[in-house]
Amino acid sequence: MDPTVVKTIIGQAFGVLAVILGFVTYQLKTSKAVMFTQSAVALAFIVHYALIGAYSGCALNAVCCVRNFIYSKRDVKALDHPVIPVIFAVIMAAMGAMSWQGWPSLFVIAGLVINSFGMRFRDPQNIRRSILISSPLVIVYDSIFRSWGGIVYESVAIASSAIGLIRYKKDANAGGKEAAGS
Repeated sequence: MDPTVVKTIIGQAFGVLAVILGFVTYQLKTSKAVMFTQSAVALAFIVHYALIGAYSGCALNAVCCVRNFIYSKRDVKALDHPVIPVIFAVIMAAMGAMSWQGWPSLFVIAGLVINSFGMRFRDPQNIRRSILISSPLVIVYDSIFRSWGGIVYESVAIASSAIGLIRYKKDANAGGKEAAGS
């Protein structure tokens, strides 16, 4: 079998692993556990993107691993500073420039920079809103590089975020109406 085909198949398998780990994330109860598992997702995507030749995605997911670790340590005052997302945005822009693969790189750079700012929010609804902006950008990149795991992962993130926004908005509205009627 052609070594390039084998490399691509193994790369796509790592994309599937990333999706499975992503599903595990939805079952976790603490933000630290979520961030740790998201780092495992990013590690799987690093290997996936490297093997399918999507080097900007590979480089930016390396930054995401570090970002997730830092965000999991929000209880450390120095690591909860508002400048942290700006630092990650600059690092991601630099890594995106170093791994530049033409205009498709812009989509993953923009998506993961937005995601870094969104992950900084403490309000889950704001995180969900940011995913509705960042994930479609990453899907464009994934589509160009035929990252099937990436497309599935980001699509599930979009669907989950949309459902969460609707569900919790209805719950908040119902709670507000009940409180007003009491």
